[in-house]
Amino acid sequence: MPSSLLWAVDVYGRVYSLSTTGQQWEHCRDAHLEFKRVTAIQQCCWSIACDHQIYLYIHASDVPIRYQEETYENQRWNPVDGFSDRLLPSDRWQWSDVTGLKHQPLGDFQLPSENWEWEADWYVDENFGGEPTEKAGWTYAIDFPATYTKDKKWNSCVRRRRWIRYRRYKAQETWVKIPLEQTGSLPDPFNDITCGGWEITEEPRGCLSLWAVSLQGKVWFRCGINHHNPEGSVWEEVPVPGEVVQISCGPGDLVWAVLWEGDLLVREGIGRDCLKGSSWVTVESPDTGVAATHVAVGVNVVWAVTKDHKVWFRRGVNSHNPCGSGWIGMVGEMAMINVGLNDQVWAIGFEDRAVYFRQGVTASELSGKAWKVVSVPRDSERSHSSASASSLQRLECSVCFLLCLTVSPPGVSLLTVTCGAMPQV
Repeated sequence: MPSSLLWAVDVYGRVYSLSTTGQQWEHCRDAHLEFKRVTAIQQCCWSIACDHQIYLYIHASDVPIRYQEETYENQRWNPVDGFSDRLLPSDRWQWSDVTGLKHQPLGDFQLPSENWEWEADWYVDENFGGEPTEKAGWTYAIDFPATYTKDKKWNSCVRRRRWIRYRRYKAQETWVKIPLEQTGSLPDPFNDITCGGWEITEEPRGCLSLWAVSLQGKVWFRCGINHHNPEGSVWEEVPVPGEVVQISCGPGDLVWAVLWEGDLLVREGIGRDCLKGSSWVTVESPDTGVAATHVAVGVNVVWAVTKDHKVWFRRGVNSHNPCGSGWIGMVGEMAMINVGLNDQVWAIGFEDRAVYFRQGVTASELSGKAWKVVSVPRDSERSHSSASASSLQRLECSVCFLLCLTVSPPGVSLLTVTCGAMPQV
């Protein structure tokens, strides 16, 4: 079983992680960065820094993140030159994609960001349909477009060959900023961010859903995130019937958001063919007259916190009924709540700012039984500044397999917490 990771941000913007196989909080040592929000899944962690930029942290893996770029060189035969790049006006480009509709010469290919590097130069693919071609890699056809073969025939009037170049993602085990040219068109900074959706579809591999909320209350979706493109491609705005203050996305097709007025929104129509969904449905706050302030979703669960710090569980939630059927009040006062793997629940206490774990959460009893605060001791042999030490003392947490039932001394408050997992090696 892969190790679970609990991520946390303290009020100083420092990020910590705690593994189920570890004994203490590990400080993510990017000293020049301060963060406001963190959202984690198995292979990576996204965050909003205090400079309002989006950052990404990818765990190291034995399997490299590689992407194959390809382009096709096209030629036509004429009686004077033989095969050459002197094409007819109606032909495709000399350098094109496989369809011939897009012009893409070798020099036009650029790395998506500084976090990528080329493995080697361009080379000709000398295989066609699993069989070797002649040394130059040409395949032949009667005309564009047509069925290509590796054998040259008397009526072969056109030919093409595929050029390949690989790029590798090099930024792992460190926080990297998503390039400004990819986010520069956004009208205002982000205020909240959430990642999930990895159970919606198996293809493309590593496909994820990343949702964000801007300071103006608009909702944005990051398109194109998958194993071969971990940074994604572009932000697209998703219209909402009001101003959103917070959003939560589960591993599957559950996406809930909190409106500024205190009601909640549920995204419907999410599926493998439409990761962004199609429409919003409004759900009233759990307590009439008391606004909801925070929501967290998992596979089949929805938890909420209202302005009076009460905790609520939504019953009847599943893929066929993402809105659920009603609210159940829970014991305890929390500042925020988060749902991790297997619908396990963590929360930050309102009074003590400690991290609580919900005991007794099972497939048959998704609401669990009780809150338990768990303290992970800091390393007493390691020297810390007073602020850092008090932060670590205050980062009280509980993970499924760590149940140290002692309470840490008071210290600096915890700001946010999220759960993910480490990749299995």
